[in-house]
Amino acid sequence: MSEIEFKKLLIATVQTEDYDKKQELLDLLKYISIRYEQTGEFTRNLWNHYKEYIQVCIIPEKLIQLKEHKEYIEKICYEIYPPNNDYELWGVEIKPGLMPNDNDISQEIVFENIRNQIIDEIRNAKYLIWIVMAWFTDPVLYGELLKKKAQGVTIEIVLDNNEKNKSAEFNVAAEFPTHWITVQSYFPNIMHEKFCIIDLSTTIHGTFNWTKAANFNKESISIDHNRNISESFADEFMRLKNKSVWNK
Repeated sequence: MSEIEFKKLLIATVQTEDYDKKQELLDLLKYISIRYEQTGEFTRNLWNHYKEYIQVCIIPEKLIQLKEHKEYIEKICYEIYPPNNDYELWGVEIKPGLMPNDNDISQEIVFENIRNQIIDEIRNAKYLIWIVMAWFTDPVLYGELLKKKAQGVTIEIVLDNNEKNKSAEFNVAAEFPTHWITVQSYFPNIMHEKFCIIDLSTTIHGTFNWTKAANFNKESISIDHNRNISESFADEFMRLKNKSVWNK
């Protein structure tokens, strides 16, 4: 089993477990990478097996938080460690490391309770939130953004220039840098994209507009924890933000 596959299995196993701090741990596991440390020292337990250690590496600022879950992580690692003819798992270590660059995608597809899932991701934001939305009229999500603004998070919004957005019960442009998009060809069209980028590491995208009505529709979103995906959406955000290309 590769290190990337082991990470996927670790996250998937935690998702199915009844652990009282499961969501806190899952949020931390977004920032880990797995390393195998294979030694030349016999275990003297299984015949002709060498000691192997699993290193769970995480960005330094989250190291102390992850160590609080060490006992549980160790238990899961021993449960999912694959039997083999050469090595025996001899310990689990939690160490500082860089942001994972293995291009692995931690992806969650959501069909129910979508607004609450979006709120959870907004609350996890530390640095920036960039939003592109065809319709944004939901005061609950707007209120969550105001809370993050008060914490110092940088927030910018790209919106379609339509009457529903302009007549919402809140004035989004009064609180956040807002870029109004007008798509004009032979006929008036709309900017129909719907995505949110958080800290250039998480992207929420799908059919769900940030409206009250969307909570009663049949909608879906994907929540991707992957820097490469976030950067691709960020490129599109910057292209839309330069709205001079749309106003013909």
